[in-house]
Amino acid sequence: MEILDFKSQLQQIASDAGFSAVGITDPLKVDQTIKERFRDFIKNDWNAGMDWLEKRINDRIAPENLWPSVKSILVFTDDYTPAENPLKKLMDKELSNISVYATKRDYHKVVKSKLKIVASWVKKKLDCELKIFVDTAPVMEKPLAQLSGLGWQGKHTNLVSRNMGNWFFIGVMYIDKSLLADEPEQDNCGSCTKCLDICPTNAFEGPYKLDARKCIAYLTIEHKGAIDKQFRASIGNRVFGCDDCLAVCPWNKFAQITRNENYRETFSDLALEKALTFSDGDFRNYFSGTAIKRLGSDRFLRNVIYAMGNSGKKEYIKLLEGFRSHSVDFISEAAVWSISELKKNE
Repeated sequence: MEILDFKSQLQQIASDAGFSAVGITDPLKVDQTIKERFRDFIKNDWNAGMDWLEKRINDRIAPENLWPSVKSILVFTDDYTPAENPLKKLMDKELSNISVYATKRDYHKVVKSKLKIVASWVKKKLDCELKIFVDTAPVMEKPLAQLSGLGWQGKHTNLVSRNMGNWFFIGVMYIDKSLLADEPEQDNCGSCTKCLDICPTNAFEGPYKLDARKCIAYLTIEHKGAIDKQFRASIGNRVFGCDDCLAVCPWNKFAQITRNENYRETFSDLALEKALTFSDGDFRNYFSGTAIKRLGSDRFLRNVIYAMGNSGKKEYIKLLEGFRSHSVDFISEAAVWSISELKKNE
């Protein structure tokens, strides 16, 4: 009765803090299959330039290595379900298409603030020590969420819920007290391959196998320098991230538009022409409080220029001419490429 009482109270506290769901798992439930899947990801170089993923593999695949005192893991989902299907914005070639999650307040700060509220209650209730994580430590958030019964890792490798679709941020709490674990969620993707089929760059080597080296989200956000020419046309007008595999998931029909005001859009549609004129200061001010700010103005400008090259709008040529001699080599090269694309079929 005490255990059930704690779980119901935890769910209420988590809901009051703004989380959509919470689950509990045992760190020892991270089995060999999960560990081998991650090792294969690294072995195949699918982590691309994200070197940090391989630097602390043992801490990531075994929670007890990261914190030997951990006895239970609490996992929280924070949904950011958009009001409109983001695939629609791909059709307007004059707009900067930005991943849904990045049009909101930076989730690192929002989720962490919520975790602190819950952590304060948990610490007092259980008289325990704990650690909280929001995508900033070697923690396998999505497998832990599945083990906690909050959803399953879909074929696109993202968390999917039967009740809430697949638009989630995840927060994790390690505690040094043993709690009754929830039952893991089963995979409910069935024979569906919509998320794999829609990928513009064929970044999936198969179900549950994402090669970040081909992924537009990785290329436009994490990749430094020039993006390989074979992927540029497929980027379209995506200047920060890609939502295609998330947006097409059939389980989204059960999702509700997020109730969290922090995850309502913080800025309106941004025209490529306006984005091209941003100084470093303009960039920082415009994207203040969002995850985009960490990208830096140079890489953002690179992406905007690629998007212009994909627009088919020849009036952009004159605007791009001034960037051919830019001091940053991957920006000047992007301008040359985009001008060349726009001049095709003249």
